[in-house]
Amino acid sequence: MKNQLLDGPGRVLECIHPKFIVDLVQGADAARQSPIVPQQQLFRERLTQEIMAQTQLRPWAMSGVLNENDTLRLGLAEKLASMLDPGHLALTRITQRLSTLQQAERRSVNPGSVQQYEELLSHFSQRAAWKEKALTQRGLAVQAGHHSEQVFAHWRAGNYNGWSMAGRCYVALEELRWGAFGDACRLGNEDVAQMLKDNLCAMAADFLAQGINAAPTTRHFYHQWLATPSTPGLMDYKDLLGWLGDWCDAERHPICWSVTQSWQTVALGMPRLCSASRIATAMVEEIFGE
Repeated sequence: MKNQLLDGPGRVLECIHPKFIVDLVQGADAARQSPIVPQQQLFRERLTQEIMAQTQLRPWAMSGVLNENDTLRLGLAEKLASMLDPGHLALTRITQRLSTLQQAERRSVNPGSVQQYEELLSHFSQRAAWKEKALTQRGLAVQAGHHSEQVFAHWRAGNYNGWSMAGRCYVALEELRWGAFGDACRLGNEDVAQMLKDNLCAMAADFLAQGINAAPTTRHFYHQWLATPSTPGLMDYKDLLGWLGDWCDAERHPICWSVTQSWQTVALGMPRLCSASRIATAMVEEIFGE
């Protein structure tokens, strides 16, 4: 398999590209909840190489250069964003980060960087505004419904089976957050957003419970939810899950942290006995509360 990550655990995931582009703009100095360990760094380098090969941008992918050179990294982010539609959440986060970088460069009086940030900020701000206008014109709730059906169809078809029970739920929620469902939750009115999240909690709990052949309210020891099945490419699945959840904090997001950061100790806030309903509701709150 040429692209072991993108053609393996990432083959049906649409959230990889937008998160990758946002990570490029965030940069190596971005504040993270925990230091990047060697295994994570190796995964990031592999993912970069695969995305460069997939988009035929391999000359950009010299190892280590992107982390050291802001101009190259931002140029690559702009190039990828023009080839791949990163979505509204990604465009919004990119705009926020560029605004912060622009202010920092003004204080350091670096005219070249300031100009690059201003041009990119204008470009991505316009794209975010156009995307928001297009989304609201098409009907947010309807698009959210279609997106939810698509993601849960992947779950039902077994496309997430390389992850633990709770990992499958986490991956589904990340897919929803970065796409049309997440857009509706952020851009829709409060009542619509709450209805969508309530329905999501119920559906996710049902799918989790079906996976363990129990009722949504039946409690199980947490190891049953977190155990990763023995499948080919096991470490690729675990590393991809860890990368998707690298924003988690053990205290503020104990469920998502425990599900995604498998090389760390389970968070103190992770219930030792928990039901499908408890896990689903907690993860929806942690992910969509960000």
